[in-house]
Amino acid sequence: MNYELTLSSFQDKGYRITKVRREIVRLFSNYSTPLSTKQVAKKLSENSISVNHATVYREVQFLLKNSYLTKVYIHPKQISYEPSDLRHHHHLICEVCGNIDNVTNCLANELEEDILKKKGFKVERHILEFYGICKKCKQK
Repeated sequence: MNYELTLSSFQDKGYRITKVRREIVRLFSNYSTPLSTKQVAKKLSENSISVNHATVYREVQFLLKNSYLTKVYIHPKQISYEPSDLRHHHHLICEVCGNIDNVTNCLANELEEDILKKKGFKVERHILEFYGICKKCKQK
C-alpha cells in the first residue's frame, strides 16, 4: 500500500482523512506482514495514538470494504489484513516464534489448470499458507 497514493485516492473519492485513518494507512504501508486489528491498535498505542479497538475495527472495515485491504487467515479464529495491492503471494508462518514471511512463487496455478481440465471447476481465488519452524527457531 502506497501511503501517499492511498491518501490521495481518499481525497479524490471524498473520504475523510482522520488522524487515525491516516496512521492506519501508514502502518499498512510500512509493514510487510499481515496485521490483526488488535496488532494495529497496539502499534498505534506504541506511536502515542490513543484509539479504542472499536474505532480500529471500523477503520479496517472501511479499508476492506473499499478494497484497500484484503483478509488473511494466518491464525485460527483470527483474521489479519494486508494491502490489496500486494502481488499474489502465500505465507510461511513459524509456529514457534510467530514470524511470517512471504512466498511469491505460486505453484497452485498449475493445480488450478488441472482442476479446470479434470473437474470443469474454475478456481477464482485460493489461499495457501505454510506452517512450520523457521530457520532461526530450528537452530535453537
